[in-house]
This record gives sequence, C-alpha cells and structure tokens, in this order.
Amino acid sequence: MKIGAFAKMNHVTAKMLRYYDRIGLLQPSRVDEQTGYRVYDAAQSAVLNWILILKNLDFSLLKIRRMLSGPVDSAEIIRQLVQKRIDFIALQNDYIQKKIQIDQLIHTLEREGFQVKKELDLLQIDAESVREMKKNMPDMDMFLEQIRDVAASFRDEDTVAIMRFDIAHFKQINDAFGFDVGDHVIVACYQLISRHAEKALAFPVIGRAGGDEFIVFAKAGADETRAAARVIVTALSAHDFAPSGCPLAIGGYIGGLCSQDKRLITIRKMIESSIDCLQKAREAGVNSVYIQ
Repeated sequence: MKIGAFAKMNHVTAKMLRYYDRIGLLQPSRVDEQTGYRVYDAAQSAVLNWILILKNLDFSLLKIRRMLSGPVDSAEIIRQLVQKRIDFIALQNDYIQKKIQIDQLIHTLEREGFQVKKELDLLQIDAESVREMKKNMPDMDMFLEQIRDVAASFRDEDTVAIMRFDIAHFKQINDAFGFDVGDHVIVACYQLISRHAEKALAFPVIGRAGGDEFIVFAKAGADETRAAARVIVTALSAHDFAPSGCPLAIGGYIGGLCSQDKRLITIRKMIESSIDCLQKAREAGVNSVYIQ
C-alpha cells in the first residue's frame, strides 16, 4: 500500500514515515521505480508499533534502530527496558524532591511574599514532605518485584550482590532529637545510598528493609560490592546531617554477599543471610564493611 494509506492505517503521518525511511529506522518494502512512491506491506505495521511503543518510553530513535535492526535479541531488549525502568525510578525520586521544593517555595511566598534578596534553604524539608518521601521508598515486596525482572535480564555468567545497610545507633538519634529528626535522617541516608549505589554499581535496586535498614541489589562481584560499600560508608561519615536536625556525625554498617545463582529463591536466601553479614560488620565497629 502507498505511504498515505499505511500512515492512515497506523494513525501516524506520512511525514513521520518519510523521516523514518531517511534515517533507516523503517524503510518501505519497495519504492516504485517510475513514480518514486514508497510502498509498505501491512506486516510492517507490527514493526512500526514497536517503534512507537519504544519511542513513547523515551528511547531515542537511534537506540530503537539499533534494538530492532537485524535479528532481534529478546534478552537485549529486556535489559534495555530494565535499565529504562531504573532510569524512570531515579527520575521519580528526583521529581518527588522537586515537588517538595515547589511546595516549600509556595508556602514561603504565601507566608512572606516575594523577597528577591532573601536566601532560601530548600534543604530544610518539613515533616509532611519527609513522610511523603518515606512513603515512596520501595518496601520489601516492591524491592523483590523489581529484582525479579532485573535478574531475569542478566546472563548466566553474571554475578549478583546483596548489600544490607544499617544506621549506627539510630535509636539514640530518635531518643535525643525526636522521631521527626529520625525520619529526616532516614530519608537523607536513603538518598545518599541511592546516589552512590547508582554511580558505583550496575543495575542497582534500592529498598527499605524496615526500620533504619536498607537493602541494595545489583549486578556486581565481591570486589565491586566491597568498593561500593566503602564509598557509601565514607560518604555517610562525611555527610552533614545538621540540616536534617541531627548535629551528630552518623555512621553505619554494611554487610552483604554475592552469587551467580540468580533464581528468586536464592536471592531471598541471600537477603536473609545478609542479616548475619551485617552483624559481622557491626562486630567490627562503626563504618565497617563485611562482604562475604
């Protein structure tokens, strides 16, 4: 069928199809030698549908062309989708923080009016905003659901890691400064862990294991996991928690283990075993790391 009919059937424009042809993303089945008209087969609608789906998920046209050119590797597409989902989760957390900053600015302007010379501290997050951020932290059920999909995209030879993080002497923070300050500290620690895990590890998934403990899953070997854990505890010890209402330096412990067995039942056992690894880190002292 001609380009106009193919465009109408798929609810796109002929201009778009001409552009896709020009960049080698979706070329017509043939071009009429006499008229130069592009001719498409109805079966090409399936390919176009995949292009539109991936484009809607914010994949670039260059990336889509690479993913769909030649024999399609399902495992590679899964890996790309998993990484895109991780990107969206990171964006979601970023948007939550920006939304909180907007709320703070609106509240300040309503209370004080606009003062161009007044400096604002948007790191001072109110209790309601902290509760919202805590609510959006993945709990264990969500953590396991994300892991299931991420692990399924890995190769047989890939190694996965579980890290469990605990804030040192967290009860003392609650007792000395109150639960609102404790909540601020939990949110700050979650943000710190997420930021450094995403920089140091491949395909990280971060969740809250309950209380003041966090759990991290990633594609990593023991050496990579130890290095990432040390980066996290070093960043934690250097972090200024005063804006969170806690004037004390805060430390932590990280325990974990690695395996090439990526079955969900094995990962569950690793999560349970990480409790023992964390205890060994506690026994070694604040800011200690124990990766088995």
